[in-house]
Amino acid sequence: MVLPKPRQPMAPDVQVYPLQQIIAPRPGDPSALYFAVASATPRAKGDGLMHLASGQKIIADGFFNCLYLAWWATHTDIGRVGLRCRATGRLALRVIGHRAGGKRVTLLDCLVPDDHPEFRTPIWAWDRCSAPDILRLHVEVTALDTCRIDELSFVTLCPPLRDVSLSIGICTFNREDLLAETVAELIPLLGTEPALRRIILVNQGKSFSHPILTSLHKTAGIRVIRQPNRGGSGGFARTMIETLDAAEPVTHHLIMDDDIRVDARVVQRAIRFLCYCAKDIALGGQSIDLEDRLRLHEAGAMVGKDWQFHPFGNGASLANRKCLELWNNSFEVDYNGWWFCVLPVSAIRQAGLPAPFFLHNDDVDYGLRLKEAGIPLVPLPGLGVWHASILYKHVGLAIYYDLRNLLIMASFHPGFARLPGILTVLGWTMFNLLVHRYRAGLSCLIAIEDYLAGPDVTFAIDGALRNRIVRDRVQALTAPEVWTDHGPKSFPLVQPLSYRVGIAGQVVAFAAIFLRIILVPSTGKPTIVFRGRPEPLAIFGRSYLRALDPAATRCFHLRPRRILLILLTVRALILTVRYQLEGKRAAARWQEAMPALCSRGRWAQEFGQAHD
Repeated sequence: MVLPKPRQPMAPDVQVYPLQQIIAPRPGDPSALYFAVASATPRAKGDGLMHLASGQKIIADGFFNCLYLAWWATHTDIGRVGLRCRATGRLALRVIGHRAGGKRVTLLDCLVPDDHPEFRTPIWAWDRCSAPDILRLHVEVTALDTCRIDELSFVTLCPPLRDVSLSIGICTFNREDLLAETVAELIPLLGTEPALRRIILVNQGKSFSHPILTSLHKTAGIRVIRQPNRGGSGGFARTMIETLDAAEPVTHHLIMDDDIRVDARVVQRAIRFLCYCAKDIALGGQSIDLEDRLRLHEAGAMVGKDWQFHPFGNGASLANRKCLELWNNSFEVDYNGWWFCVLPVSAIRQAGLPAPFFLHNDDVDYGLRLKEAGIPLVPLPGLGVWHASILYKHVGLAIYYDLRNLLIMASFHPGFARLPGILTVLGWTMFNLLVHRYRAGLSCLIAIEDYLAGPDVTFAIDGALRNRIVRDRVQALTAPEVWTDHGPKSFPLVQPLSYRVGIAGQVVAFAAIFLRIILVPSTGKPTIVFRGRPEPLAIFGRSYLRALDPAATRCFHLRPRRILLILLTVRALILTVRYQLEGKRAAARWQEAMPALCSRGRWAQEFGQAHD
C-alpha cells in the first residue's frame, strides 16, 4: 500500500468549529446506515469511542455519516470544510466528494502520525469557491496501527452565526418501553450539551411504572406533566405552551413522538446546523421503519392539490448508496411528521398552537401554517429516527380522524386547495367497505357527519370524551373482524398493487367488486394473507387475512357481509349528497372558528388552566 504524505497540523491558535461528527452505530443499530464495510465495522463501545485493529478500513459513507453539502450551502455560509481527528495510533484519512450523477473526487488524502493526538487537517478539504459542484462528503479511514479514535469530525473556520438553545417536548399515552429508551438516551445530553435546556414530558395515560420513568422527578432538567388525554395535538400543544412561558427562554423547541428510537447525537447534529442558519427555519427529521430498519418511511411530504399526501423517499432502502442521491439538492416540504421536528419559538408565536384534532393531521396542518407564515420547513438528511411502522397497525379509529381532520384542515386552508370533492369523500368510505373493513367504513361516515355539524357541535366536548363516543358507536356495529394468532403459512402473502386509474376506472372497479360481493356467495374462508394497505382489486371480494406483524403470525380475519355492505353503502350515498349540499357552508364555519380553536385560551380551557 502506498501511503499518503503526512500533513502538518494547523497552528495551535487556529480556531475551528465542529459541524458534524462521524459516528459509529450503537448496539442493535444497522451498521449499513453508518459505514460501508471494507474490513470490519467498528461499533461505539461504552466509552463512545471507535476502536480499529491494524489494517482495518472503514468507509463512513452511510446515511448518518455523510455531510450533505448541498443543504449546508443552501441554508448556511460556512465557506470551507475540513476534518479534525483526535486519535491514538497512525491513521490514513481520505475525504471523498460526490458530484451529480454519482461522480466522485478525492478532496483530501493524508496521514495522521501517531505523535499528533489532536490533528487538524487543512481546511481546504472543501471550499465553496473552488468546488461548488460537490454535493456531499464522506470520510475513509485506514488504521496503520491499532487505533482508538476519540473524535472524527467535519469542521469549519467559520464561527456559528447564532446561539441556539433547545427544549424537547414529548407527549405519551401508555407507551412506556420505547419512551423509557428514548428518555434514557436523551438524559446524558442534559449534562453534556449546553444548548439543551430542558425536556418536557406530558403523560396523558396511566401513571408510569417503568423504573426509568418513575425516577424522572429526580432528574434535573426534566419536567413531567400529568394531564387528561387530549391526544397528540393536546400533548404537543402543552409542551409548546410550557416552552413559551418558561422562565428561561429558548430559541427552538423539538417535538418528538413517544414510539421512536432516537440517537442523541442526531439531536446535537440538528443544533449544530441551526447554529449556522442565517434565518429561522423549521427542521424536520426522517422516519425510518422500526420493523425494517434500513427502510425509509418518509422524509417530509408534499400535499397535492387534491389533498393527497406525497411522502418523500417512501420505501427507499437507505443501505443503497444510490439512494443518498435523493438528497443531492436541498428542498423544502409542506409538512414534516412530529416524530422529530424542530420549531423556532418565534415560529410558534407566529403560527400559533396546534388545532385540537386529538389525533392525526395536526402536523400537516401546522406545516401548512408555517408555509403560509413564510417559515421554510427543511428536512435535513441525517436526522433520522426509527419510528414504529404504520404498516401493521390496526386501523381502529384512525380512519375517523384521518377523514374528519382532513376536511377541517382543507377548510382552514382554502387558498391551498379546494375542498375534497364528492367522489373523493365517497371513495374513502367505499374503499373500506370493499375490503370488508365495515367499522372503518362507519368511522368515515361519522367523520363526515361531525364535519358537517361544525365546530360548535363537534368540539363542544373535550377530545377524550368525543373519542369514547365515536368508539362506542363504531364498536356497536357487529362486524366480521376476528383476531387470529395463527396466520396460515401456506397462504400467499400479497403486496399492494402498483396501479393508477382515473376516476372513471375507480368507479368501474368499485362497481365490479360491489356486484361480486352481492352476487357471488362467499365461503368465509380466507385464501390470502395481505401485508400492508389492503387493495380492493387484489382482494376482489374474497375473505382474507391482514398481517399485523412482518412474519404474519398475528392476523386480522376480514370477510364480506352482503347485508352490511348494502346498508352502509346506502347510508354513504345519502350522506355524500348532504356533503355536496352542505359542505361549503360547513367549510366557512370551520374557517371562521380556526383562530379561536388554535388559541391559548382554548387550550387553557382544555388543560383546566387560568388564562387572561
